[in-house]
Amino acid sequence: MTLGFAYLLLGSAIAFDMVASSVITATKGFTILKPTLICIFGYAFSYYFFGLCLKRIDIGVGYATWCAVGIIVTAVVGNFVYKQRLTKKGVIALFIIIVSTITLNLFGSAS
Repeated sequence: MTLGFAYLLLGSAIAFDMVASSVITATKGFTILKPTLICIFGYAFSYYFFGLCLKRIDIGVGYATWCAVGIIVTAVVGNFVYKQRLTKKGVIALFIIIVSTITLNLFGSAS
């Protein structure tokens, strides 16, 4: 598997995770069927694709990337969909996460 394909799988894992994380509030404690099913299948596919990408990407780099993108996208969804406001310090923290994740992907691999 090429590194590019591994990152495509990681991107797929992140996308499924973001869909699941974005609807988890709408499940109302897993009492509403449609968002609950989206959440369950989203997380299942997310872990499946993440497991596949780890054949080529170091687990530390892969998981850090997955978490960082998840934090950023979830914060943005929370801000725009659920009207959960970010402070200036929160935006700065998200920027630091972005810079750190890029640095890790460029220089953090042991391979």
